[in-house]
Order: sequence, then structure tokens, then C-alpha cells
Amino acid sequence: MMNDGNDKHMRRRGKYFNRQKEYIAGLDGLRAIAVLMVFAYHLRMPFAKGGLLGVTVFFVLSGFLITRILVSELEENNTIDLAKFWVRRIRRLLPAILVMVTALTFVSAVFNRVLFTKFCADLPSAIFCYNNWWQIFNHISYFENVGAPSPLTHCWSLAIEAQFYLVYPLVLIFLKRFPNWKKIAAGVTLVSALISMAAMWRLFDPSKDASRVYYGTDTRVFSLLFGAFLVLVLTNRRKKRDIDSILREIIGIVSFAELLYMMAKLDGYQEFLYRGGQGFASVCTVLVIFSLLEGEGILSRLLNIPVLKWIGDRSYGIYLWHYPVILLVSNGIKAAWWVNVLEVMATCIIADLSYRFIETPIRHGVIGRSIEVLRRRPRTLRERREQLRTQRHSMRAAAFSLTLAAGVLLCVAFVPRKSVLSDVENLEKQAEQAREIAQQKAMGLKKTAMKVNRQERKEDTRTDEEILDSLNLLLIGDSVALGASNRLYEEFSGIISDVAVSRQTTESIGIYDAYANGKGWDGDGVIFALGSNGLLYDSLPTIREMIGEDRPLFIFTVRAPHVSWEETNNQEIYNFVEAAENTYLIDWYKISDGHGEYFAKDGTHLTSKGIDAYVAGVKEAVLAVYR
Repeated sequence: MMNDGNDKHMRRRGKYFNRQKEYIAGLDGLRAIAVLMVFAYHLRMPFAKGGLLGVTVFFVLSGFLITRILVSELEENNTIDLAKFWVRRIRRLLPAILVMVTALTFVSAVFNRVLFTKFCADLPSAIFCYNNWWQIFNHISYFENVGAPSPLTHCWSLAIEAQFYLVYPLVLIFLKRFPNWKKIAAGVTLVSALISMAAMWRLFDPSKDASRVYYGTDTRVFSLLFGAFLVLVLTNRRKKRDIDSILREIIGIVSFAELLYMMAKLDGYQEFLYRGGQGFASVCTVLVIFSLLEGEGILSRLLNIPVLKWIGDRSYGIYLWHYPVILLVSNGIKAAWWVNVLEVMATCIIADLSYRFIETPIRHGVIGRSIEVLRRRPRTLRERREQLRTQRHSMRAAAFSLTLAAGVLLCVAFVPRKSVLSDVENLEKQAEQAREIAQQKAMGLKKTAMKVNRQERKEDTRTDEEILDSLNLLLIGDSVALGASNRLYEEFSGIISDVAVSRQTTESIGIYDAYANGKGWDGDGVIFALGSNGLLYDSLPTIREMIGEDRPLFIFTVRAPHVSWEETNNQEIYNFVEAAENTYLIDWYKISDGHGEYFAKDGTHLTSKGIDAYVAGVKEAVLAVYR
């Protein structure tokens, strides 16, 4: 996302990184590929399942480019002017963010009050660059996160970069005191990166929400540090194009191909990405950058084509604007191709305007020059006219900015909030009641309760109602099943509905074990109603093995249009049901297809009509087995 240190106007040719103004052909193209894959990932494009790795590429590039600037200044001045460095970072990051949040305030307040409500909660953290820790520590209510997420969620990555810019220069200044400081800095940087990778590996738990690992500065900074490490180990001598250069280019091409494969094929929530995959992608990016330093190879020419250069120059604006545009236009769900085209065009136009009229002028010091003109004493009539003209423009800009700021504050303070779910308190109370009912039923369990010999069932001539009433089933579900719990108890007097908000799929293993081995449950079948909150991982085969071959397992498919794993989970469920014995499908995705009236505004939780259809799906599947 950052363009620092990658300007075409070189101060000193013949060195890799000794001047922050040296341009490296191909880096803009690499940045363009990264932002396009992130964009495609959020558009739910099938060729970008792992497109979120584009952020990893951004991190490595930023670490590399910023460290070039810092090392150059340290070698030239023996220190870093921290005030100037941090002002440059603020000048690079903040103006575009302020313009984005200002526009988003007014648009979301008028056209999408739900997004406005989520946006207001995240606004301070986005502006002051602690959005990643805000998401980790504040635990914004699950009910406030159902449906489309906050339009500022993507600011987490900018926060990590800003925190790196704050701390890493201090580390380099300290290490500059030592002889051979570059070697020491390279060692410290590499060790820190490996510790960060180990923290990601250690803290990742597939049975829990991955936000802590995905958003944590400590668990993501290794990508920035790998980019910094490359700067610290490079030599200043430009080599002739020889066998080493050819090998370097081959390594770069292979690494680039591997990056493309990972971004295209790997599901963004796979365990591999948290246990080495992100680090591997970071190393691949480092090798691509290393190969581009020659500036003469095939990969360099490929990534330096004009269209990629254009996108790379505007990558920061594209990244900032693409996510709010997607949420405002299509509400974050998979949309028709022409809607995607509209979203891409709108984002590119806005990003270009931001690049031309906000980012570039401010980055090149237009504010500082204006202040300088206003402060100096005019010595000629021409200088006086320039000062008056600058004064008029500055007053207009200040008045316009103050008006917008006041409008934002008034919107945030007085525009009514709106939640996705209209009755959050009622649903929370229902969750508590469901837990109490499940506990009461568990306390009264007996292994012989309601057991009917399977041979007797084959000869059973009872009515459907009598069959349903006789069954002792265990349903393990999330907040979608929670909405249907009361109706399930009406239809199945012997069911235990163990449901909870934001439940992960792998939690089902411990829950089943607690009932079967801790509470003495020995019932007739298990209903698996999870998958809206994360990947299935190994929960299905594990549960299937635990319940035994003679007990049926019923599995719900998922209808959760705002999450990226909906299709992945459903395909895995279809394949598993087809392959596993005594396992049956409750195809909620198919049952609910085209029935918007089944869902609340988030497109996932159930209305009264949805509850009727949900329970009917359970009854039909169960009766087909037990008749």
C-alpha cells in the first residue's frame, strides 16, 4: 500500500537501496497484484480464495521500503530525525483516511444506517491507528457484527504498519551504537520475525475465533520484519549479470508463481496459513523483491507494464476505498458480475481522485509550502500577490474542512443507530433460556430413557408425531439453531438443543464428549447445526467416529452469505454425507434458497417463517430415517 522510497527520481544510481528516492522497477506491479487479489477476495471471486495474502505482500513491501529510508538516513546522518519521519508517515497515511471516513459518514448515515452504526464504533481506532487492537480487546458484540462487517474493518492492516513505523526506527537508532550494527540489526530483526511467526503458530486455535492471531501486531509483524531484513543483508555493490543473477531471476519467478498459487487456491482460513503459511508467503515476497533489484529481468519487465504501474501508484487508495464501496453497493455478499464491475469502476475512480488531489499534493508538501508562503515577508509585489492567493485558498480549505468535520461530529452524535437484528436483547435472553433448558434435560438423563430397539423401529407402525415424541436427540448448534430452539422442543419432546452464540465447529467435539461421557447421554442421534462461524476443520469425521456406527448423524448445510467459508463448508458437508455411513443431510442452504423472508436483515438468522422451514427440515430428515 505504501509508495515510500520508490520514486523514479534517483539521487544516486548504482546502489540497491542507499537512497530513498531510488526507483525499483516492478515493485509497483507487485503492489498492484497484491491489491487486486485483496479486492477479488472481498468480491468473492473464485480465483482469489486466498486473496487476503495480498495484505502479507503489502506488509513485506512496506517493511522493505521503509527500512531503506531509515538505513539510508542512518548511514548518512548517523541518526534518524524521528519527528520528520513520523510527520511524513502521518502525511502519507492520514489525509486519505480522513477523506474516506468523512465521505463514509455521510453516505452510510443516509443510505445504510446499519453500516453507519458499525462505522461509528470503529471510527477513532481507524483514525488513530489502533484498529487491530480495538477489534481484539473490545470484543464488539457478535450481534453487532452479524451481517456485513464494519466498513472500517480493513483498517487493521494500516494500524499494524503505523505501529511498526513508531517502534522500528527506535530499535535501529539504538542498534546503530554498536560496531557492525547492520549485522546485529539483521540478526535482531530475523529473530524477532521468527518469534512473531512462532507466536502466530502457538496462539492459533481452530476451536476459537482467530481474530487475536490474525489482527495482532505481535503475530503479524514478521512480514514487515522479513522485508526489513532484506534491506539489512543487502550489499551496496551492483553485480554484473552473471550466473548468480540468472539464478536470482529463476528464484524470483518461482516465488512469484507460488504467491499467485497460494492467493488463488488456499482458503484464507486454513490452519496451514496460521502455522507457517503466512511466513512462507512472506519469504516468497522477499525473494520476489530480491529478484527485482536487478531491474533487468523478465519478471521486472512483466511487473512494470503501465497498467500495473498505474494500479500500484493508486494501491493505497484502492485498498482504502474498495471495502466500503463493496459493503455499500452489494452489502458484502456475492453479487452479479455487472455489480462487481460497477464496484471496481467506482473504486478505481475514487482512488484516482484521491491520488491526484489528496495523496500526491500532500505527500509532496503542499501544506508545508503554503505555511511557508504565509509566514514569510513578501519583498515584491509578485510575492505579495502569491501570499494573498495562498491565504484565500487556505481559508477556503480550512472553512471547508471545518464544515465537514462539524458535519461528521453531528452525524456521529445525533444520527440514530440501527442494529442488523431488531431484537438483540430478546435473542440474548433466548440464548440463556436455551442453556438452562439443556442443563435441566441433561440432569435428568438416563441411559435407558426413551431408548427403542432398532429392530422394533423397523416394525414401528406409530404415527409421525409419536415417533418424533419418542426420540432422544442431541442438537449441537450456533445462534441460527438458537432461533429455532423453542419450536424444536415443541416438536421433539426428547431433544436436547445445546446452542450458543458464535460457536465454532470444533467445539462440537468437547460438547458431545461432555454429554456422552460426563452426563450419561446415550440417545438416538446427533444433529450437527454448525458452520456459520468458521471452517469445519476435522469436526465432522471426529464426531462421526465418536457417536458410533449405529447412531445416525444429521448435518445442516450453511446459509451465511457474508462469510467467505459458506461455499467451502457446504461442499465439504455434501462430500462427507455422501461418503459416510449412517449420515444424513439437512440441506438448509437449498431449503432456504430464494426465500429472503426466512431471514433477518443479516441474511443468516431466522424469522418466524424461517424457523418454521428450519424445523420442518429437521422433521423431514429425521422421519425419513426413523419411520
